[in-house]
Amino acid sequence: MRMGEQRGPNRLINAKSPYLRRHAFNPVDWYPWGEEAFRKAREEDKPIFLSIGYLACHWCSVMERESFSDEEIAKLLNRHFVPIKVDREEHPHVDEYYMRAVQLMTGTGGWPLSVFLTPDLKPFYGGTYFPKEPRYGLPSFRQVLDAVIQAWKTRREQVLAEAERIDRAVRESFTQWRRVEKATPSRRAMEAAFDQLVMLFDDEYGGFGAAPKFPNPGYLMLLLRHHHLTKDAVALKMLGKTLDAMARGGILDQVGGGFHRYTVDRAWRIPHFEKMLYDNALLVQVYSEAYSVTRDPSYAEVVRLTVDFLRREMRSECGAFCSSLDAESEGVEGLFYTWTYDEIVSTFGPGVGERVAAFFGATPAGNFEGGRNVLFRAGKLEELASALGVASSEALGTVRRRLMELRESRVRPERDEKVIASWNGLAASALASAALHLRERAFLELALEVMDGLRSAVVEGSRVWRYWLKGKGDVEGRLEDYAAVGNAAFDVFSLSGYDRWLSLAVKLLDAVAERFVSDDGTLQASPCDERGPHAGIREDYEGVVPSGSTLTFLLAAKVFHATGEESAYRVAELALRTCGRVEDEPLAFPYLAASAPILAGESRELFVAYESGEPFEHVIAAARSFQPFTVVVPVDRRTLPAHLSNTAQDKAVIPPGPTYYLCEGFSCKMPTNDPEALARMLGEGG
Repeated sequence: MRMGEQRGPNRLINAKSPYLRRHAFNPVDWYPWGEEAFRKAREEDKPIFLSIGYLACHWCSVMERESFSDEEIAKLLNRHFVPIKVDREEHPHVDEYYMRAVQLMTGTGGWPLSVFLTPDLKPFYGGTYFPKEPRYGLPSFRQVLDAVIQAWKTRREQVLAEAERIDRAVRESFTQWRRVEKATPSRRAMEAAFDQLVMLFDDEYGGFGAAPKFPNPGYLMLLLRHHHLTKDAVALKMLGKTLDAMARGGILDQVGGGFHRYTVDRAWRIPHFEKMLYDNALLVQVYSEAYSVTRDPSYAEVVRLTVDFLRREMRSECGAFCSSLDAESEGVEGLFYTWTYDEIVSTFGPGVGERVAAFFGATPAGNFEGGRNVLFRAGKLEELASALGVASSEALGTVRRRLMELRESRVRPERDEKVIASWNGLAASALASAALHLRERAFLELALEVMDGLRSAVVEGSRVWRYWLKGKGDVEGRLEDYAAVGNAAFDVFSLSGYDRWLSLAVKLLDAVAERFVSDDGTLQASPCDERGPHAGIREDYEGVVPSGSTLTFLLAAKVFHATGEESAYRVAELALRTCGRVEDEPLAFPYLAASAPILAGESRELFVAYESGEPFEHVIAAARSFQPFTVVVPVDRRTLPAHLSNTAQDKAVIPPGPTYYLCEGFSCKMPTNDPEALARMLGEGG
């Protein structure tokens, strides 16, 4: 290209994904994942260079600037490879398969994921971020390309043999934990997982393991449920230390709310700054549940701060939530969220400003790069209130409002506008949890708005699409998408009593049984009729989010408790059999280990029969304590849903109502209209 000549866009200019469109003006001749690229590789006998990332990923942005915008590197890629760019949020199944390949090859993984494939899509070499120049103990990307080009030219048979070996190893890794023939739900996996968490716990700072420090909501939910069943004080202490440290730390945006992805240090202070919808959804649920158990008002404050962030900064025009916020703005990681010491002092004035800076751990030299400061709560609230001359209850709000006003003038991080089905399902369920445990109807109203938006955006009959972006996507949802949306539908039904949400939950459970159950009776992560190297893969672990199998188990268990349908129970059993590994390695499925008692002896049904009034008010009057294994079923006697005809036909209202029926295995105690009597009955069980 001659000096001054304007470059035209590549194929990615037409992509829906904002992450792909970010690469549309690279000199690299990118292809999206699809048959056009695969055919070109076969016809020209070229290897594929596959790059997988996501919009909020800091090192993905670095590699885009350093290497994919470089003319010489682009020439090598275009001449010798078929370059394919994938958004992992759009194609999670593709990411999962090739991430496993890189983990087997190198012992590590992450994003950006850089993988070299044969024309038939089998991986033979890979890594994550490669710098433009050799550093961090890594070869330069140019060196990697030269080595792969040479190997393809001179050692083709060896390369193809390696690709066959790696492909076989990847497939075997997904099947080494075979399904069990019979799975009985119990608390055994939870107890074993708790014993392991005790060994991993960071006694000094909370959380699990060393730096980098991730929130691990599944571990925290497991602690809550273990404490609920055993009253083990150690579990509650571990939970409290972790939640307190996170709430004070830089992992929580102390000004605008919302949790960052993780911190690079053990003390939760210095984050990687991307904000993901799923992290914030799951942590809203954790802090809501923790508030229900402890009544610690700081946990309710974190819930409100995080929900305010979601409402203010993550809402899509369709009514649901967008997927993420970038770690960078103006090409600098954390610039939007960090502060100079002088900014803080000048905002509050001499004297007061220094004390505000000290409260947030800010120093003249900075605690972050470039002399800037990540804010975390280093001081005492009483000291901050004294400096401001306000009550302790008003101090943080006063500071946050002032700093938010200043921050609003900054260039904001880019937002990924994709509305992802499963992440929004997690968010709606979390909002329902917040409404229940904090007894605030506004959270339920927001959950209903999200579900209305989600239903119109990604649900089409009994089909769920992976995402919405100015229209439905062209990728069918994964198992996690169907099950998360179904779970959320049930959760908002259990508080609102609206039959349409129970009907949707049942419909999506039926769709899971139809679309995701393989011939050998296990759940697959992708629809059974899908083709490709990732086809037929079964989930063998869950990371920061619940697996599709766990979400299916929860959905099926809830539907079974509400309707009594044996078909729902069979799907729940199938999910347990699929995840037979949970008995041997419970921390491979922490959410499932924490959830299994909902179908065991600890589980109960609470039918709330009414003929007038608001079902939400009736439910929260009854739900005065944390009851994770009690499925709440509103029963409107005026319009009894057809799905409840087997279980609720006999649940009459004893005037004046509402009337509560607490049941175990559908065998019910004496009904009562007295919430206090119900609370005593709930306290008798798990």
